[in-house]
This record gives sequence, structure tokens and C-alpha cells, in this order.
Amino acid sequence: MNDWHRITLQYLSLGGLLVFSHSVSAHTGLLATDGFSHGFLHPFLGLDHCLVMLGLGLWASTQNHRLAGLAVLLFLLFMVAGALFGLAGGRFVYVETGLIVSLLAVGTALGCGTQRVPQPWLWVAVAVFAALHGLAHGSEMPLAVSGVAYMTGMVAATAVLLGLGWILGWIARRGHAIGLLHLYGTLTGLTGAWLLFSA
Repeated sequence: MNDWHRITLQYLSLGGLLVFSHSVSAHTGLLATDGFSHGFLHPFLGLDHCLVMLGLGLWASTQNHRLAGLAVLLFLLFMVAGALFGLAGGRFVYVETGLIVSLLAVGTALGCGTQRVPQPWLWVAVAVFAALHGLAHGSEMPLAVSGVAYMTGMVAATAVLLGLGWILGWIARRGHAIGLLHLYGTLTGLTGAWLLFSA
């Protein structure tokens, strides 16, 4: 990939973040939809959710298949557990702070790598952040929609975002554009820092 392509992709990445920056705290309820549609749209309507799930997929593309698969599976399982807790009325007062910290963590993982992080701590981080994202999804489910359909849509959308990140990361590595993953990590971390200090 030549310099012109790298610069173009960098500006497109930055532009995409700016376009969607208004939706950092946006959630469902904008459109009249059923349970599945609400659940499917929710991960896309909040920039925090979208950035973390895409970022995890990008990070997974840099790992061996076993580690990547375990991380993605763990994220999905604990996200569902957190969502069920939220649907049951469970609350955690620092959930929004946790979501912001997850942006910082994903940004750091992509920008600096996780080679020095012991695997048990890596699994704990993935599980905790997944549960917090799931809790946010579940606690914000509209009362009028089906819980089962909502959960199905939410898991489907999360799988799409994780898979998309994985594919884009693989393409970037094949195209010798690993720097784009570092750029994404940097922008994600800066977004998290901005949210943390502007709250």
C-alpha cells in the first residue's frame, strides 16, 4: 500500500469517527422497531459499543486463532450474561465509566499490544468489559419489545461487528497496513480519554 492510500484511509477513518461522534451516547428508541431490530441496532447506535466491538475484532485478527476465538467467545458469553442481569433489573452505578474504560483498554491493546499482559488478566478484562456492555444493552431495552428477540438481535449485531473487525484486520495485515490498526487504537483510546475527562 503506497503513502497516498495510507493517508486516504487515515482521513477516512478519522472522518468516520467525526461523523459518528454525535452518537457516542445515542441509543435505541429513535425508530419504531420490534424486539429484534431494537437489539440489532443498539450496538451500532452508540459509538462506545461500536468502537469496542470493532476494536476487539481487529485485535483478534492479530492473535493466533485459538486465542482470538476464545476472546470472542468469552466476550459474547459475558455480554449475554450482563444483558440478562440488566433485563432482570440489575444495575451498576459505574457502568458508563466502565464502558469508557473499555475504550481506553481496546485502544491500548491495538496501539501497544498485549504481549506482556498475563492471559488470566486478559480474560478477566474481556469478561468484565463484555458484561458491562451487555448490562448497558439489557438495562436500556424498551419495555414494549420481546426480550428473547432483543437478545437475539443484540448478539447477531455484536457478532457482525466482531467479524467485520476481524476481516478488516486480516485485510490490513495482508496489505502490510498494520499501522491502520494502531491508528484505530489511538483514535479509540483518545475517544475514551475525551469521554472520561469531559464527563
